[in-house]
Amino acid sequence: MDDRRFAARSAIEALRAGVPNSFSVRALGCDQPRVERAFTEQLDAAGRSDSVEGLLIRGDFGTGKSHTLSYLGELALDRRFIVSRVYVNKETPLHDPAKLFQGAADNITLPTRTGPAFLEIANQLVFNSQPYREFERWVNQAANALDPRFAASLLLFERFQSDHEFRDHLIRFWAGGKLAVGALRTRMRQIGSSFPSCYTSLRDMAVQRFQFASRLMRAAGYAGWVLLVDEVELLGTYSALQRAKSYIEIARLMDRGDEAGLPGAPIVPVLAITDDFTRAVLEEKDDLGKIPVLMKARAAVADAGDFQLAVDGMRSLAENGLSLKRPDVNTLDETFARIRSLYSTAYDWEPPSATPPRREHSTPLRAYIRRWITEWDLRRLYPDAQVEVETADWQTDYREGQHAGTGDREPAKNQSLIDDVLGDIA
Repeated sequence: MDDRRFAARSAIEALRAGVPNSFSVRALGCDQPRVERAFTEQLDAAGRSDSVEGLLIRGDFGTGKSHTLSYLGELALDRRFIVSRVYVNKETPLHDPAKLFQGAADNITLPTRTGPAFLEIANQLVFNSQPYREFERWVNQAANALDPRFAASLLLFERFQSDHEFRDHLIRFWAGGKLAVGALRTRMRQIGSSFPSCYTSLRDMAVQRFQFASRLMRAAGYAGWVLLVDEVELLGTYSALQRAKSYIEIARLMDRGDEAGLPGAPIVPVLAITDDFTRAVLEEKDDLGKIPVLMKARAAVADAGDFQLAVDGMRSLAENGLSLKRPDVNTLDETFARIRSLYSTAYDWEPPSATPPRREHSTPLRAYIRRWITEWDLRRLYPDAQVEVETADWQTDYREGQHAGTGDREPAKNQSLIDDVLGDIA
């Protein structure tokens, strides 16, 4: 199989499964020029400064938020940014910064390399280079108030270059793992240094991990860290206190110029949320009124300085953001032509050119695409069969406790038949 056919087959297989990959995202492109321009400005700013304000994109279900995030990720990879894609769900709740960091660390895509991300990043460090020495100075500045394990781990990583097992422990710590203080003290004594007693809360540690990891990436020669956070609207299903904590984390990500954000961290955050979140959660659930009262009643939270952050986070969701335009007739026709050409290249089979795209206003673009591909699959494999594919709409549910997953949201009445056919195709 030649490279062109392989790329087309990979794109079609990903689109059929509803899990787009790099091939399919690049083949489809992105018809959101305002968002692309704003994101490019973010990337440019990350090259000049360590403080980049977050970008919020909003749109109804079906306007292409997830595809737009994927496309932005491809743009960032082309410019040597490391990219993490995080879906808000049970495993990565937005109100828990430790799990948010772990989700970001576990879902890293490197521009030109594969394999364990932090291992690859660590292998790119050049100890005598200017970027590394600048990073080292930053880590050791007392004003940064970092947990001392970061400075110690960096020093020991350089000193114990032949102890690969120990270095692996240090790399796992940078990626979010644990690092025993006793082991650090022992190693520090071996090189004639001491290690101070320390305690950092899990929440503060998570913020510091973002700071450390993003600068580590830059020291390794990368442009920065792009953090793509999808399905932010699912925080509407949390309890009131969890929503309050989530708004705090949103404020940290969005307002990067404030000292309450992630200072000194070359991170480019992009968040995606549904258009109806403001009405359904901030207004109808009255979070704008209830959350401040709740936080004032919980002195431990308010005393930590998080009260204003929660308010800022809600205001950011209510007032900021770029709205995605829904695909129009021209976009559908152009997409249909692209997918048809890809399919033809992938399988050396010409799909019917007269198949018109359905133009229901509420149908998401990916539903069109999966419909076309499924229909062509059936026609190609069963040329004598009568083919009819049905799709169903999805409505976002903001009831508390209704934690939606991150998979396909388009139930199909004929799913068992489609699964059988796809099994034949595979």
